[in-house]
Amino acid sequence: MSMEKRTVIQVVLGLAVLAVGFFGYVEIFTKGVDRLPSKVCSGAIDRGIVAKILPSTMTAHERARKVSPFKESFIFSCNVKTRSQDSIISGDGLVHDASFDDWREGYGHGREEGKFEVRAGAVSVIASPDDVSMYVPCTPPGKKPEEARNTYALIVESRAIGETRASGMELRQAVTDFSYQLLKHNYKIQQCQEAQELPDKLPRFK
Repeated sequence: MSMEKRTVIQVVLGLAVLAVGFFGYVEIFTKGVDRLPSKVCSGAIDRGIVAKILPSTMTAHERARKVSPFKESFIFSCNVKTRSQDSIISGDGLVHDASFDDWREGYGHGREEGKFEVRAGAVSVIASPDDVSMYVPCTPPGKKPEEARNTYALIVESRAIGETRASGMELRQAVTDFSYQLLKHNYKIQQCQEAQELPDKLPRFK
């Protein structure tokens, strides 16, 4: 075999080894989110939405928590993070006694720049670049609407922290989709007496 042919074969073999190594790296070190359950946080949220937000990572961890800081209500939260904990998508829902105007003023204050608002049925949304708040009337079990000082409502807030796969409007949309699925799960488990049929999806941002 000539020296020239031997060199060509060595180059080809070297490239093959690099290719195997690269794809092996991708498979082992960047598929962490893909190894999560198809629905994370007790079935609340589609893994595909999380994959749009978190960057490639070796491992990703998801956790749902239900805690009761108050006697008659509880918080249901979802937290998904990369192994390094440098990238996180999280959200939580809680029934509050808060009027729509108070919520809108309180959450929207200081977020005028880059703020989007949408509404679908009874659900209202304020979306900033990487965090979202949602409001829907929700009277909890054992309460009557007229007992509220203002209005009983389920408020869900979600945010992306650290490096993200998406950016700009794509990130805002993905965090909103994450938050909305969390809201629908909360609406069910919080046993909102209104029992409204929530829209499948919210309007898309443009």
